[in-house]
Amino acid sequence: MKKLIFCLFCLISCGESTRNSMVIDDLDNINNLTKVTFLDELVDESSGLVFLNNDLITFNDSGGNNSLYEIDTINGEVTRTVEITNTTNNDWEDITTDSEYIYIGDFGNNYGNRQDLVIYKVSIPDYLNTSDNTVVAEQINFSYSDQTTFQSNPYNSNFDAESIISFNDSLYIFTKNWVDNKSNVYSLTKNVGTYIASKVDSLDVQGLITAAEHNHTSNTVTLLGYNSDSNFVIELTNFNDSNFSQGLVNKFQLVIPENSSIQTEGLTSLNNNYYISAEEYLGNSQVLYKINKDSLLSN
Repeated sequence: MKKLIFCLFCLISCGESTRNSMVIDDLDNINNLTKVTFLDELVDESSGLVFLNNDLITFNDSGGNNSLYEIDTINGEVTRTVEITNTTNNDWEDITTDSEYIYIGDFGNNYGNRQDLVIYKVSIPDYLNTSDNTVVAEQINFSYSDQTTFQSNPYNSNFDAESIISFNDSLYIFTKNWVDNKSNVYSLTKNVGTYIASKVDSLDVQGLITAAEHNHTSNTVTLLGYNSDSNFVIELTNFNDSNFSQGLVNKFQLVIPENSSIQTEGLTSLNNNYYISAEEYLGNSQVLYKINKDSLLSN
């Protein structure tokens, strides 16, 4: 959400123009994101991305409609809208899929006090075959195993989250830690019900994580995030089971095109390219970027 990055930048006294110049100057123009297209005004707060049958799907975050939008990757227009009728968009943040279901994480928690965290589970056949562009969802309700207080603490807790992946038979949530700039990893069943999410790992990402993806072909987990220096992606490979931090960790700082939105919120991949969406931010329009994976250089 716009206020999240704004608050962080105020705290670190780093304005947009300063941050962009830092990114470009420090990295000697490596890892440049390519602007694919501006996005339709219907998705000015695009917060998650996933390809399903080669169609790019996104949605808006907190306060947006409870709908998924298919996006034309050439011109950014919305080509299809599917409403999930029995849900509310409190703070939808990320999306993932397995062979049978779409999972939408309604777990944005800026104040650290939510007790209604939920993942919506939508049948892929229902989504693809609906005759009236509406579907219903099942619910996976959860809380964090190590959260003991729910007092409001704006932008100062480790129980905010914007990222989820499907890996084997479980879901994994990567938190956005405002306190220590790490990302804790919680595992959760894919079964409908109410559960306590178990903390299984933690990564010292040195920033705030806003999206995640698991590539089943390469068995790579990719995280999208930002800190006071730049936007970045982190690739996790060669891990065993869900011990993500014990594998190979590569971090790549990203260069945002000049006069373009730095509010990167969605991440997915197709044909060896990462696709990244950014919300409308400080007068810069919502936009879809991409970068070839093979062109990334570690910093």
